[in-house]
Amino acid sequence: MGFIKMEKQPYPPRLWTISGYPGSGKSTFATQMRGPILAVDADNRFSEVLNLVDGDVYALSAVPTDNTETEKIAAILKENMPGSDVKTIVIDSLTAIITPLVTKAMLDNDAGRNRNRAAAFKEKALRMRQLQDAVTKWGKDVLWIYHLQDGRDSQGNKVTRATLPETEQTRLMRSINLQLEIIQDGKRRGIKVIWARRGWNGITLWDETGKWAGMPDRIEAAVYGGLSPEEQDRIEHGFPNISSALAWGIQRGAFKDESSAHLAYDEIKHKFQPQNAPDMARHWTDEVLKRQEAMA
Repeated sequence: MGFIKMEKQPYPPRLWTISGYPGSGKSTFATQMRGPILAVDADNRFSEVLNLVDGDVYALSAVPTDNTETEKIAAILKENMPGSDVKTIVIDSLTAIITPLVTKAMLDNDAGRNRNRAAAFKEKALRMRQLQDAVTKWGKDVLWIYHLQDGRDSQGNKVTRATLPETEQTRLMRSINLQLEIIQDGKRRGIKVIWARRGWNGITLWDETGKWAGMPDRIEAAVYGGLSPEEQDRIEHGFPNISSALAWGIQRGAFKDESSAHLAYDEIKHKFQPQNAPDMARHWTDEVLKRQEAMA
């Protein structure tokens, strides 16, 4: 058997997370992903949105607990994914899978059952790694869902917190290229792009259909539209140095010379206070393309 020729795709694969308050429409959003969809239904609620799916939806298992235990999930995927026509795996939700592990570790610590309090969370980390590897190994689109909730900071101020611990969010970064969050403005709701590995972030797209119809396509067009593969590389990795960033801006026709480009570069750096090279590259690319469009 010969090798399979790889086809160039207009956009990166959909390796996304989406977060939002309970009832905000996370599962409804999942129905708009590419099908057939495989639902790891840890919240036991995906059946409520089946009528919104244009295509087939497969259940991981008819046994509810199989959808929350990472060893079971891994075993069932290993047995059934080869040769399947699944295009998107939906984890709905990570909250239901990880939170019980966190709760158990905290209870064991409070009861004095652990000599090493930090080691109590080792199982959570291992389960998260097992789940990530089991889901992402198949090369399919993946949507990871987790919940938001209201809380209070140390000063008693109201804050919004993710139910997925920050350590697990960080671990998840190696497996995703887009972080999305459902936001509400009065009666309308939208999707905010919190982070994009190879495109624009900070974008908000409002739902005009009531069921997120066409929203995944709209997100891709907004995040990656107008960016060449080379520009996406720069956003992901940053420019090698300032000189190359300035030269690229001049080449695109956004500046007439290095002096004017350098002035704009310094202004952007002062305004946004980027934390790293990719962050600076994202702001610089945005500025150059805006100037190029204005001049055109």
